[in-house]
Amino acid sequence: MKRLTKKLTWLTVVMFAILACRPGGSLASEDNIVTVKVEGNFHDVSASVRSAINGKGLNIANVLHASDMLHRTGPAFGYSNNTYLDAETYEFCSASISHKLARQHPDNIVLCPFTISVYVVKDEPNMVRLSYRIPTGKPGSEEIVKEVVDLVKSIVDDATW
Repeated sequence: MKRLTKKLTWLTVVMFAILACRPGGSLASEDNIVTVKVEGNFHDVSASVRSAINGKGLNIANVLHASDMLHRTGPAFGYSNNTYLDAETYEFCSASISHKLARQHPDNIVLCPFTISVYVVKDEPNMVRLSYRIPTGKPGSEEIVKEVVDLVKSIVDDATW
């Protein structure tokens, strides 16, 4: 286990170093992360997100139970306090949009799956946050990327009406 922890720590350091060296020199810009806050219960809002994704005729490919993983692994990294009370990330894709992205440029494959994170931070236990990224594709993909953003935004809007 200790060996795996060292490898994961090293991999994380390398990943952040690579990202930090990209043009612009930052890991992520707040401009490309959209967060919506709603008062409510995590499980209710999370169920609304699942329903909104399915309501668009899309399948959820995976649910990442982020808070479970962070709570379980935190002590191995010296963290005794949890940031999240609950946190899940939903991965899903639209075959139609994915085909358009791929045909515009093969490297756009990294834009799928699309994700929406639903979470509650410890300091705001009655506030559920929904976050998603505004992706950037290869040059010439702006119109199709807008379709991705419109789809994800519509799911968040449907889930938080």
